[in-house]
Amino acid sequence: MRKLRILVYGDIDLNIMDGSAVWLTSLANVLNQDENIRADVLLKAPIRKNHLIKDIEGLEQINVIDTFSYFKRERFQDWNRMTVQEAAGIMEKLDEENHYHCILVRGLNLVKQLLNSTLASRTIPYITDFTHDKQNIKQDEREILKEIYEAFPHMFVQTKEMGETLGEIIGVSGEKFQLLSPMIPDYEEMPSFKNQGFALCYTGKFAKAWYTEEMLDAFEKVNTSDPSILLHLAGDKFQGELSKRKKECIALFSESPQIQWAGAVSRKESNQLIKESDVGIAWRSEQIDNDSSVELSTKLLEYGREGKPILLRRTKIHEQLLGKNYPLFVENEQEFVEKTLEIFSDRKLYRSVAKTVHEACRPFTFKEVYKAIKPLLWSFHQEKIKIVFAGHDLKFIHMALEYFQKHPKYEVRIDKWQGHDKHDEAFSKECSEWADVVFCEWGLGNAVFYSRHKKKGQRVIVRMHLQERETVFPAQYQLKNIDRIIAISPYIYEEFHRTCSIPREKMVMIYNMIDTQKFNQPKLDEEQVKFNLGICGILPSRKRLDRALNILEALWQKDPRYTLYIKSRMPQELPWLRRRKEENDYYEAVFERINQAPWKNNVVFDEHGSDMEEWFRKIGYCLSTSDFESFHLAPMEGMSSGSFPVVLHWKGSETIYPKEFLFNEEEQAAIFIEKQTDMSLQKDDLMGYPRASFDRHLITEKLEECILSLL
Repeated sequence: MRKLRILVYGDIDLNIMDGSAVWLTSLANVLNQDENIRADVLLKAPIRKNHLIKDIEGLEQINVIDTFSYFKRERFQDWNRMTVQEAAGIMEKLDEENHYHCILVRGLNLVKQLLNSTLASRTIPYITDFTHDKQNIKQDEREILKEIYEAFPHMFVQTKEMGETLGEIIGVSGEKFQLLSPMIPDYEEMPSFKNQGFALCYTGKFAKAWYTEEMLDAFEKVNTSDPSILLHLAGDKFQGELSKRKKECIALFSESPQIQWAGAVSRKESNQLIKESDVGIAWRSEQIDNDSSVELSTKLLEYGREGKPILLRRTKIHEQLLGKNYPLFVENEQEFVEKTLEIFSDRKLYRSVAKTVHEACRPFTFKEVYKAIKPLLWSFHQEKIKIVFAGHDLKFIHMALEYFQKHPKYEVRIDKWQGHDKHDEAFSKECSEWADVVFCEWGLGNAVFYSRHKKKGQRVIVRMHLQERETVFPAQYQLKNIDRIIAISPYIYEEFHRTCSIPREKMVMIYNMIDTQKFNQPKLDEEQVKFNLGICGILPSRKRLDRALNILEALWQKDPRYTLYIKSRMPQELPWLRRRKEENDYYEAVFERINQAPWKNNVVFDEHGSDMEEWFRKIGYCLSTSDFESFHLAPMEGMSSGSFPVVLHWKGSETIYPKEFLFNEEEQAAIFIEKQTDMSLQKDDLMGYPRASFDRHLITEKLEECILSLL
């Protein structure tokens, strides 16, 4: 299996709980979404407190490297933490060992150190620690940011607004910017959206700009008005002026019966605290939250994940997230108090606001963020994607197969089965060991085998037609190991959900494909072609040749120029069909009817073969008279050639063919054919329909999108 090897390093001490530390552990969780990623997280400092490292320990795709243990023979200036110079050197040594495809880093000083490193061409920096004010940023800072932009292949930015601001600062269009949003754990269960404990909640750092004192003053007034309201706090990082008053603050937290302080906790414990609270506080100073602010608080999103209404300042970025009419924007202490009391007293308002924030924060989950950055990360992986196409009959997929065989991005093997359940098992096992993706054409024994032999990180796709429904094979799938089931029509999609209990979330509908350009040939005789009917494939009896003969007979009685051309294998060519008495009886009766009919010379048998584009040059109407079909390609190929499809309605045909070509009775079909006079007038419309929905290039593109979406 192909693996994407990533090195992650932030100039961040995971012993200190703050936004940057949460970012680092969040990014590790995001990368852990893909079982084909192997990510090394390099630590800046030895772990002394485990409240943050717990969030990434045990992640299957993540390997945490304790720098000072792993590189115990290195000389470090300070064995408590690496300098950026030391970090750059260590990263280069790790790259020599592990040959990373890409490297993700955070911290302006670190990024500056990597400007001339051999790692630069594979490194994506994430920078937030620069002056966001376009008017006040100094020229030397502007120049270093421009140098960084030019040196690295891409740059992560936290918000679209941050990318726009940075682009204006350094004078670039910003095509290198890639959004890496703040990240929160995936949604696990639907919140109750009810006020349960009358508790406000704040998790994060304590600092002047974060309005710690203003929050405490406002809470005191809230509590005076309603003593039942509590304040839950988590965090142990005191910054700036508050760092000098840390003991005083802790004493206040500990002594007040209305305040419950959890101290330093893991993110999981922090989220549990939020869950047990009722309203989140993300109210910060105008210094941070103003109209030019380009950052989005992770703690705000964590409150929203748990469905908790949030008190916060009105800014452009907050309005974009929650809407201009969000009711809990607060500008001052009075509004904080009033809106806190209101949200706790109005159940209807509480429920409405809780639902709003919960939905607004959904796009920031680990799963959704990985979806957004996945294409960029994997663009660094230049190895070919290895695909096995497995099945007994590949004629309906051969055009897509040719595309993948010729594409430099893919390496293809074909596991051709001899029958529904007959194959070279040793070769199939070899293919299973080799492949990144297995594409089973038909969901028969091939799908059973590969679903049972799936490797970790491998993707298995099964394309279903109709035949599978009547077999034992779908019941034998290891369904959990099949990543996607492709149905070739909307009817087939619903039918396999209904009859085989295949979950809709595992399925996608992608039509069969037509080489519309190949069939775009002039008719041989425009005058005669309007009397020529065609039917392609008359085996087995469910194809109902007798109904096609009924249509011919009705038309011939009015004009003996009508002729039916049959392009098909004959019953005697298929041993399995000859062994079935009911099939033999059917064809004996049909051929006897033809031989005895006055119009027998108007039934022409053409040799079975792949020269369909030439055959259709003489066909004006392509009949589909079957009892049932999954798609029936021939009438659509006929449309691509400018021939009318004439379909006696079978279940699902209405989801593929235009209604004007669907008929319930043979007589209706004959009347339709008789009424057509100048076929050339409708040729462009006929050919345009398959070209717009079923063309080989369009369908192959959808199949490729399906494959790549799983990688």
